[in-house]
Amino acid sequence: MLASVKDFLRRHKRKFIVTGAVFGGLYLLTSYAQKKLREWQEKEAKRFFEMTRKKQHFESTERTCNQTILSLSKIVTESILSVLNTEEIVQKLQENPPNKLELWEQLKIMIFTRICVLVYALSILQVILRVQLNIIGGYLYRDSVHEEDPLIDSNLQAKYLSLCHHFVGQGVEDLVKQIETVVKKVVEPMSLKKKMTLQEVEQIFWSIQTILCTDVSHGDPVKNMVHYLLSHTEINDGKLDTIVKETMDVLESEEVASIAMSSVSRCFSSVIDEVAKLFATKDTTVTKNHLELNVSHVITNGALKLGANPDSFVDVNKVELYFVKLLPVINELVSKNMCKSNTNIPDMLIQQLTLNDKIKLLGANIYEVFSSH
Repeated sequence: MLASVKDFLRRHKRKFIVTGAVFGGLYLLTSYAQKKLREWQEKEAKRFFEMTRKKQHFESTERTCNQTILSLSKIVTESILSVLNTEEIVQKLQENPPNKLELWEQLKIMIFTRICVLVYALSILQVILRVQLNIIGGYLYRDSVHEEDPLIDSNLQAKYLSLCHHFVGQGVEDLVKQIETVVKKVVEPMSLKKKMTLQEVEQIFWSIQTILCTDVSHGDPVKNMVHYLLSHTEINDGKLDTIVKETMDVLESEEVASIAMSSVSRCFSSVIDEVAKLFATKDTTVTKNHLELNVSHVITNGALKLGANPDSFVDVNKVELYFVKLLPVINELVSKNMCKSNTNIPDMLIQQLTLNDKIKLLGANIYEVFSSH
């Protein structure tokens, strides 16, 4: 029997060798495939955890960004309303002084200046903070991955983020001076007795924006954001200088300037929408208690209040209002303590800019770039 087995093996030796080679190859191939599958699964799991960790870090950065923006936006708003304090002039006008016409002219300039400064200042602040906080956020994430070569420490982080405080102070003052000069050119020639349409009010804002865009002496505020961030600032730290130069490159890019300009235009559109509501309330009897325009001079005995009949439709494009009657109610839209609507223009602009998808996407793209250095 042993001989027959040997004979069988000898006769089928080739088949056994081929079969063994096939099964051996399959075993090795299976083992290799399983190894590669495990490596792929481990790599994908690691990538998933890194993505999750990065997402959580970005979301944390985004929350910090929103909180910082809201806090500093309110500070900037209060600073602007304090520098351009119309309440003092309104109070003097209520006393019917002999120089009331002069005061009205001052009020006219100041009302349009503070609205334009709010639009530009809040738009610039939002962009600057989004850029700064996402650059620093990206670097912090990168440092958490490459712990052996950290770039950002708490001291450097504090120095970098403190740069925007210049804008809150001196930057806002520079912006007020520049915009006030332009507003005077546009608004000063307009008579208080002039009947204004919504389109003419809109044209005032667009004229101011156009002049600022082509300002050769001071430069377009949107394209001059670096000035508001870094002017009068000396940088002696090498690492800080590196980050600042990268920030400058971002702020001076065409993409960022385009997004900032788009934000400014959208803010002006929102302001005009609020003004349009004032024109929609024209069908209201104006009493002695309201601001009135005499044939010969301006008289003031209080604040103008315009109401609206909810059942009537008013074509705001055909409504005309005396400029002098329009000024106080526009002023109310800006003055936080006088505004009688649910939201005033400063709060509306802050909310709109904070939720601006283009600015948020810009921040996300910057974070991705600097976290992947």
